[in-house]
Amino acid sequence: MAIVGEQVRNLKSGDMPKFYGLTESEHRNGDDMLSKCVELSTIAETWYSNVIPEAQRVALHQFNLGQELKHLKGIQLTSAPMLSEAGDASGLFSYADAELDRRTTAGKKTVFLGGCSRVQGALQRVPEEWDSAEDILRLPEVAALYYVLGAMFRLPYSIPSREPAFANTDYDIFNPPWENKDEDWL
Repeated sequence: MAIVGEQVRNLKSGDMPKFYGLTESEHRNGDDMLSKCVELSTIAETWYSNVIPEAQRVALHQFNLGQELKHLKGIQLTSAPMLSEAGDASGLFSYADAELDRRTTAGKKTVFLGGCSRVQGALQRVPEEWDSAEDILRLPEVAALYYVLGAMFRLPYSIPSREPAFANTDYDIFNPPWENKDEDWL
């Protein structure tokens, strides 16, 4: 599992967002990984994954039910974009690889992986001309990074352009803003 943070402070000025490898961890089973996700949910709000097979969806549901019984937070996994229905990651991995290369070159560096030493080491073992997603999947640290970075490159966080007009006004139960035709709140 790789946790990546996105710095959004300067997005309004047109800067490219910056991505930071915050931490990495390895787990023997799904429950251990999901428990770690819950632990890290204070620094991560979105969890990207490969396409989740039915058996893993059931396991995730069971985990979340157990969390609910203990009055603890559950986890929701979002499928990374650009995966085929069969879960083929070739398109996503090609995109992530090209973007990672572009965003780590001198002068344009926007990806920093200082918190992920195993990922950095594994990236050195990726063949320069890899043939298929299988080359990446053999390196679980790189696969985890490519899933999450590919998703974040594709769907970067965006700062809302403006708040709705009614956001800073008092709410009147007898006159909700959507019934006031004079205000532009959409």
